[in-house]
Amino acid sequence: MNAGFHFESELIRRLAASFLAKRFVILTGLSGSGKTKLAQAFARWLTPTVMESSDAFVLGAEIPSDRITYFVKAADRISVEFWNSLDDMEATRVVLPRALIREWVNYITTHNVPADTTARQIRDGVASTTKYSNQLNSFETHLKAAAFAEIAALRSSKTQRCYEIVAVGADWTSNEHILGYHDGLDRTRYVKTRVLDLIMRAVQEPRLPHFLILDEMNLSHVERYFADLLSAIESGEPLHLHTATNDDGSPAFPSGVPGNIVLPPNLFVVGTVNIDETTYMFSPKVLDRANVLEFRVTEDQMSQFLANQHATELRFVDGKGEMFATAFVNASGANAIFDAGAQLETELSLWFKVLKLCNSEFGFRTAREMSSFIHHHKSMSDGEWKFRAAFDAQIAQKLLPKLHGSRAKLEPILCALGILCFEEREASSESESADRYQVILDRSVRALTLEDETLDPLRTNPDGTAFYGTNDAYFPNSFDKVIQMLALVRCNGFASFAEA
Repeated sequence: MNAGFHFESELIRRLAASFLAKRFVILTGLSGSGKTKLAQAFARWLTPTVMESSDAFVLGAEIPSDRITYFVKAADRISVEFWNSLDDMEATRVVLPRALIREWVNYITTHNVPADTTARQIRDGVASTTKYSNQLNSFETHLKAAAFAEIAALRSSKTQRCYEIVAVGADWTSNEHILGYHDGLDRTRYVKTRVLDLIMRAVQEPRLPHFLILDEMNLSHVERYFADLLSAIESGEPLHLHTATNDDGSPAFPSGVPGNIVLPPNLFVVGTVNIDETTYMFSPKVLDRANVLEFRVTEDQMSQFLANQHATELRFVDGKGEMFATAFVNASGANAIFDAGAQLETELSLWFKVLKLCNSEFGFRTAREMSSFIHHHKSMSDGEWKFRAAFDAQIAQKLLPKLHGSRAKLEPILCALGILCFEEREASSESESADRYQVILDRSVRALTLEDETLDPLRTNPDGTAFYGTNDAYFPNSFDKVIQMLALVRCNGFASFAEA
């Protein structure tokens, strides 16, 4: 409450489960409804308030010694791999524990050892306290070079953070605004971006989640500047950055940037979206790869806001959830699926059959990600968790966002899905449940024909009240969205998820 803003716990749960199911989330809805603030607050709550950028051993770093330059070819939080040549056939490879390098750093700084001291002398000094074998310490030239490089990095370190808010420009027509570019006039220079810096920080800190928040993501065509990142999230293939080489033909690392970089699994991307005459619609192939969370403001929420207005103070949430950061990263990489017998399978099959009749069916990826979302949604809920609430969220976040088009195309689909969302599923036995699902399928198919007025989701009673009340629907949130889209398409002749 001290932060000055409030979001329902269910929305937070849905956001977290969406990140864990897929590292790409879209927040859409009313401008000024808190989309960017929520993404920013979540990132600041989950990640450390301060992270020192002091790692000398980033991929491609050059570590000079007295006689030779070593190259960092691999590094994680446990060890660093050094090559004495960039030639794969000629290089001698040495892997050293970071803890051993820190022993050398501690000895050098404690005893004020000058840089012109021989590596053998430093090794002899470290030998009295080292926890490692003489064999490992015998790589004294590597260790001296690494230790002084680490000391230099520590002295020049600066505060970094685990998230970036990047405002998308209306002129973004290529991935250079995301991944930067190799300077054609100066081959030793690579023009980096805040996005690339964040990706490289995420690579260096694999245990911490990093969040890229793309604000107003649809001010430009998303496919033009985001396609490479979207493909990398999906495929796991490296991002290609440049083909720079040294004079001898070996790979170069201009400005410390490698030619290729694998998008780290601890990087989470969230885009905020407003729909108006200045923006572009998302294509179905983009929406299919994300969970889409919609923000709306109710009358009650507006009344509460007007009665208790406070400026937001995100410093009150900074680092409060840091203890969950590593677990969050580990959970996102887990191969999690929802295990609830035939419940999910039956529901997905029903929706697939109806959507297939409308030529709007979903693929394997969507089914897999919906299962993963429901698993994580349940794991973050208490004993009152219900499958229908989680599946309701997934209808609205995965199935409905891709629907858009003219009345001729959308009206039959929305009528069928309205009945599908409304009909009660509960049954007293397995056989009765099977019969019930068949009845629901039959009614949805009949609604698709638009010939039975009793199956119109916007049907009213003689007194003007809704015949199909939202509060009576089995999936109320999704049903509410369907009837909003149906009303819009009948009024305007065209509708989309974001505009309804």
